Amino acid sequence: MKPYLLIATAMILASTAFSQCILTYKDNALLPGDVILSKEVQFADPGSSGLNQIWDFSKIGIKGAGNSSSMLSGTTVNPDGISEYNVLLTEGGREYYMYNTSAGLTEKGYNSKRFTMAYTDPMRKMMYPFAFGESFTDTYLGSTMYNGTEKIDISGEYAVTADASGTLILPDRTLTNTLRVKAVKAGLELNPCNSSLVSILKYSWYAPGYRYPVLVISTTEFTTTGQEPVITKSAVIHVQQAVNTETLTPVTELQLPAADDNAVSVYPNPFNDIFNFHYFLGKPMPVRIALYDMAGKCTKVIRQTEMQAEGVHTGKISAVDMNLTPGMYYLKFTFENKMIVKKVVKL
Repeated sequence: MKPYLLIATAMILASTAFSQCILTYKDNALLPGDVILSKEVQFADPGSSGLNQIWDFSKIGIKGAGNSSSMLSGTTVNPDGISEYNVLLTEGGREYYMYNTSAGLTEKGYNSKRFTMAYTDPMRKMMYPFAFGESFTDTYLGSTMYNGTEKIDISGEYAVTADASGTLILPDRTLTNTLRVKAVKAGLELNPCNSSLVSILKYSWYAPGYRYPVLVISTTEFTTTGQEPVITKSAVIHVQQAVNTETLTPVTELQLPAADDNAVSVYPNPFNDIFNFHYFLGKPMPVRIALYDMAGKCTKVIRQTEMQAEGVHTGKISAVDMNLTPGMYYLKFTFENKMIVKKVVKL
């Protein structure tokens, strides 16, 4: 490979890494006093892993009533067998005893209506900072008395990977530079009568400016000895949370249009080497895309007029391939009889 191509590749990779969402203690740790409002939505395939993904969940509908999760400060009075914790998370009818530090988040145990589960070997849930491509695995061990009479021993492994990043499209907004975190919990529960295998696969999408995941999709499989597996699938949206506008990138949210409208996003802008674009079609229609310079001269026809299907479409433009010099350009989208022009700046 020629030297200038190596340099260009390095710059592209550096630019991509800079724009990604990175989970940090300051911006993403559980914050006592916070309340997260969520809505259950239709379960959907979580999609692919890797860089520059586009997850189109614009069609998922509200399935159930809203719920809430809350964080309280930990107390010095600990439940039976649970070691030091500093955040009490209430969620899904349970109380989770969490220990939150700048190094990460650890689950010390949880409480349900019938028992309190205490870990003798706690479960690491998150590490900070955490970025695309990073992963960790932790084991856990604990026990409890069910209804005060039956002892339940639990053990297992918890594996977390930041497996994807890209654009997340929800029914009411589009979020760029999102990070998807994949968590896999594989556990064994033993009691005097039988044993059960528990498998949980959870995908959580984080976006710049949002402390907590904006979308969570999970599948739980519970198998008791001699019985058929019980599989539960769920998906929730946590968009009703405080947004820190100071950490938002210039192009972070784009309101989705009505079904017969169009929406266009161009990022990063300004750009150095490559910029991306995506647009939404509410129905099939002919599309043409062309790039113009400041004088109004057509520099390149990116896409000749052709019929395209309903949904999200993407593309990218390389300054090297187009021989673009620093300055201002105009990207013109023609959707049937409608025209949208986006101004882009080459640094």
